[in-house]
Amino acid sequence: MGGTMINSASAYFAEMQRAAAGMDQRAIERYADVLFAAWQRDATVHIFGNGGSHANASHTVADFVKTAMVDGKRRLRALCMSDNLPMLTAVGNDLSYADSFAFQLESYARTGDVAVAISCSGNSPNIMKAVDAAKKMGLTVVGLTGLKGGKLGPASDIHINVPSENFGVIEDLHMSVGHIAAQMFHNRLKGS
Repeated sequence: MGGTMINSASAYFAEMQRAAAGMDQRAIERYADVLFAAWQRDATVHIFGNGGSHANASHTVADFVKTAMVDGKRRLRALCMSDNLPMLTAVGNDLSYADSFAFQLESYARTGDVAVAISCSGNSPNIMKAVDAAKKMGLTVVGLTGLKGGKLGPASDIHINVPSENFGVIEDLHMSVGHIAAQMFHNRLKGS
């Protein structure tokens, strides 16, 4: 794990509270709006990240598809690109790891889809290559970052930054963003 390390529970929770207070809540609202608009046009939401951000991406897909569902309504089509291990390893071995997500977007995404890139640093080469591909294909890019946002921040249509240097806190709050967006999307879906 990179970034700062904390030596007590109280310090960790204090850093989490400080970072949460510095987040742009309007950007999270816009994220939920983008999800609802994607659902309305039957678009796909492609979510991806590395390491702990992969775990958050996978969990977030489960929340967007299952937890946010409303009986009698079509479900949101959301996929975690880092869950396809055969594809990740084939592309990583035969092409390069930097191509791991861009290759999948170029294979599966369509204009009007949404790409959700999760990266604590905002500088992962495979994330940035996928974001470049997404923008060329006409996808809306939602970027979840930490630190100062890295390259992903300014490349995103919607940037949700956790202003912390503690990667645990960043990942915890990225997971919270997924939960918040799923619940707001559910309420938009229920009211439609």
